[in-house]
Amino acid sequence: MSAQSMTYQDSQISLLSGLFGCFLGVAAALALAIFIVPTVRYLSLSNYLQIITAFAGAAAFLSLYFRRGRGTGLLYTAGAFAVLGVADVAGAAATLVRAGTFSFPSIIDMGFVAAILLLSSAYNRIYPRKQVRGLVLLAVLLLVLVVPLAILSMGGITRQGLMILLYFFACGSLIITGLNHGLTDHPMTLTGTLLFALAFMAYPIRETFFTGNPYLSIIGAFVAAGLSLIVLGFLSSAPCILQQEPAQEGSHRDP
Repeated sequence: MSAQSMTYQDSQISLLSGLFGCFLGVAAALALAIFIVPTVRYLSLSNYLQIITAFAGAAAFLSLYFRRGRGTGLLYTAGAFAVLGVADVAGAAATLVRAGTFSFPSIIDMGFVAAILLLSSAYNRIYPRKQVRGLVLLAVLLLVLVVPLAILSMGGITRQGLMILLYFFACGSLIITGLNHGLTDHPMTLTGTLLFALAFMAYPIRETFFTGNPYLSIIGAFVAAGLSLIVLGFLSSAPCILQQEPAQEGSHRDP
């Protein structure tokens, strides 16, 4: 790889880092504003920020993939961000058309769950496996499933309860996959993953029991912050990760 190409890639990473650093700052400011002056008006702002961050993340990972020609992990991550963005747009459109909130659960929720599972698959392809004790992973899964199982046991088997269980299972799988692939060595990515997972565990609870609660508008800000940290965490370790992952067949490298 030529020195000119390396300089370009360093500039690309610096530019993307600055962009997602801005997204992170906006998400933090929005979360603080919601905490200080809670109002449902912030819900739309949170959703728009989440949409912009998701599509920007998809574009960033696609750019890195086509520029470097390495690994399906980048494509899976771009896909996860894109699916999340599309589901967010669909949710916002449904709300506008119906002049209110759409019913939960809906097909849009399957898009959110698909994005979470796709991101989990991406981690499996990007980060090296680092075996964690099975008991630790089992404890994490059981801890994650306590809430949805309690809801099902107290309220019976309902569509809402089953969707809550699916969200929690998908988020638990994401956390477990991250722990099992060395995210403890990448603090920003780990923090972003936990924020992202916690937000999507809180989301179905809000839609089922606390619709209209102004404080829970903060969920969208948490998602945007989580996505930003996931991107920033990857960018901070991109050279090492991309060197470890073999190039795809048929891809070209810079001379």
